[in-house]
Order: sequence, then C-alpha cells, then structure tokens
Amino acid sequence: MKAKTPTRNGSFADADLAADCDDRANSLESCLNELKGEGMTAQMITDFRKETESFRQLPTDDSLLKLVTTAVGKRDDALEAARSGLRRASQPIGRAFGTESSEYHSFAVGEVSRKTVTEVLNLLLTVPSIGTPYLQDPKAIAEGYTADRLTPLPGLYQTLFTLEGQVGKAETTAEQATRTRVLAYNALNTKCSAYCARGYDHFVETDASKAKLFVRNPASHPDTAVAPLPPQV
Repeated sequence: MKAKTPTRNGSFADADLAADCDDRANSLESCLNELKGEGMTAQMITDFRKETESFRQLPTDDSLLKLVTTAVGKRDDALEAARSGLRRASQPIGRAFGTESSEYHSFAVGEVSRKTVTEVLNLLLTVPSIGTPYLQDPKAIAEGYTADRLTPLPGLYQTLFTLEGQVGKAETTAEQATRTRVLAYNALNTKCSAYCARGYDHFVETDASKAKLFVRNPASHPDTAVAPLPPQV
C-alpha cells in the first residue's frame, strides 16, 4: 500500500514559513540574554537557522510538478507516435479486406486513439507478427502494404516503454520529495512555535513590545495578538 502523504500542520506557504522562521530567529537572537532562563542557547538558534535554510533548499511543489509534467509530455508524444504507427500498419488491411473483416479485426487496432498506454504497448508487440503474412498477400500489396509499415513498431515500443517507466519514476520521486518537504515543514513549524512560546511567556507579563516579537502571524490569528500592558502605577 502506498504511504499516505502527510498534511502540513500550518497555514503558512512554504516560503512564508521560512521567512517567518528567519524573523523569529532574529528576535530570539536579539533577546537571547533575557531568554537564557527559558533554556534558550546560541547553539539552538544556530541550529534553528540551519534547519530553516535546509528546508528552503528542498525541491518546491512547482519544481516537482514540472518534473512529472515534463515526463508525461514526453510519454504522451511517444504514445501518439505509436498510435500513428499502428494505424499505418493496419489501414491497408482495412482497405483491402474491409474494416469489418476478420483480417482487419485480427490486428485489434480499432479505435487506437482510445487505447491506454498498456494496450498500445501490447499492440506494438503483437501487430508485427500478425501483419507479416500479409506482406505476401496480393490484395494487401495492392493497397501499399510493405515491410516498412511494420519495421518501426519495435522501436516505437521501446521508446514508449522507456518513457512510461520514466513517468513512474518521476511520480515516485515527486511523491517522496513532497513527503520529505511536508515532514520538514511540520518539524520546522513546530520548533518555531515552541521557541516563540518561550519568548512570549517570558515577556508577556513585563514587556508587550517584546512579547509581540514572538506572536506568529497575528494578522491571520487576531486571538493571539498581544494586548498592551496596563500603565504602570
């Protein structure tokens, strides 16, 4: 069973998460002396920055989609070339014996434009042997049936088979990379929130301006905004 791709545990876009983590790292660094009592260290901030940068360097969803669509585009071009080759290999038989004849039906090409990749691959393997006897048939020869209608089919098979495999590899690569990116997103987002909680908890009772440095995305989550401290008496 294919592993289920995890979901992101936050509403930030990937690039926005990295930018937010950069901002929070700067805030943690500027308040480090005050946050040592909360267990923050310079090494923790350094590692946080490294994790953010590593996340930023992971392949993006757009680049992964391009990887797959490029492979699919090449495969589809090969599929159309194969369909054309099968039409060329069977059309003279349809003209010679009729498209309702057993001779034509033995090729099983039919509505080749509707056939799947697997079906087309199977036809590319079977049509050469089916068509070879007709190279000696006068009716087929009269309709232009020659060996050059059959000889391209093995090459078309190999090309389509190879490119279909590349589609599968691209999809697997994209799925694995997406899973890696989402897991990295979740770990980084969780760490950022945990570090911000230390800063917010430390300052919320004493310094509203510094506490705000550790409120994540307050515009999207007004309930997390920090209210000003009452005036001191």
